[in-house]
Amino acid sequence: MVSASEFPAAFDAELKKLIHERGILPVPSVKPVQPPSGYEHLYNKSLPAAPLAVAVDIYGTLLASVAGEPGTAFPPDMAKRLRAIVHADHTLARARGIPWPEVDAISVFARVLTQDGSTPSREAAALACARWECAANPCSAMPGASLFLELCRGNNIPLGLVSNAQFYTPYFVEAAFRLPLFRSGINRNDSTDREGSATPDRNLGFEADLALWSYRTGRAKPDGWMFDELASRMAAREIPSERVLYVGNDALNDCACAGETGFMTALFGGDRRSFRPRLDEARVLSTPPSTFVRSWDELGRLLCI
Repeated sequence: MVSASEFPAAFDAELKKLIHERGILPVPSVKPVQPPSGYEHLYNKSLPAAPLAVAVDIYGTLLASVAGEPGTAFPPDMAKRLRAIVHADHTLARARGIPWPEVDAISVFARVLTQDGSTPSREAAALACARWECAANPCSAMPGASLFLELCRGNNIPLGLVSNAQFYTPYFVEAAFRLPLFRSGINRNDSTDREGSATPDRNLGFEADLALWSYRTGRAKPDGWMFDELASRMAAREIPSERVLYVGNDALNDCACAGETGFMTALFGGDRRSFRPRLDEARVLSTPPSTFVRSWDELGRLLCI
C-alpha cells in the first residue's frame, strides 16, 4: 500500500493545500451526548490505574467530522462499481483469514477510473480521493483535544493512534490542528525524518512507532489485530497493557476491542453524530468501557487524579 511519505514533495504539498483549504471546518459543530442508559454508572468513573501511555481513535474522537467516520472517498455515480471492487477485495482478504479487512482507497479508486478507459497514476487517484473526502467529510479538531494532548506531553505520557483510516487521514489531522502529527518532525507514516526536527511544543506529540492505520495494516476495527500489535510495541517499552488507556467514540470498534487486549478504555461521547454506544453487541457487554466521558476536559481531569 502506498503511504503519503512516498509521494513526491510537490504532490505532498498539493495534498496539504487542498485539505487545508477545502477539508477543514473552522468551527466544530459538536454536541456532547448525555450518559446513555447502560453507561450512567461509568460516567467520569476513575480509571483503574494511572495510564503510562495513551492511544486514541481519530474520527469522532480526535476529529469532529460530518460523517463521524471516514467518508466513502468516491463519487456517488461510481458507487455500484466501487461496491463491486471493495466486495471482491474483502472476499479475497477474508479467504486469507482476515475477518475485518481494509481496502486501499487509492487502488480501488484507480481501478474505478480505469474502467472508464483512463489509466490514472497513483497521484491522480489519490488526488481524486482527497477531493471527494474534502467534499463528503470535512473535519475539525475536537474541542479540548489539543489541551489533553498537551497534558499528556507535559507528563511524559507516550501517545499512540489506532484508526480505521485512509492515506489522507494524517493530512486532515495536521490541517485541523495546524501542527505536525509526530514528535521531532517524524514523517506521518514511518520513522524517517522529513523536514527537519520540530520542537516538542510545535507538534501533537504522537509517536510514529505507536501509530497503526487500517489502510496500512489491511485490517480494520473491530478486528483486534491492531490493538494486539500496539500492545506488543508498548511491551517493548516495558509498558504493560493494563497501564495503557485507549480513547474512542465506538464502544465496539474502540473500547471492546482495546479492552479485549487488556487496555483501559474511555468511551468518548463528545459528539452526538459519531457516538456509538453499541449496547446490543455481545462483545461490548462482556468487555465494557472502563469509563465514559463527554469531553476531553473530563478525561484530562481523570488523567490527573
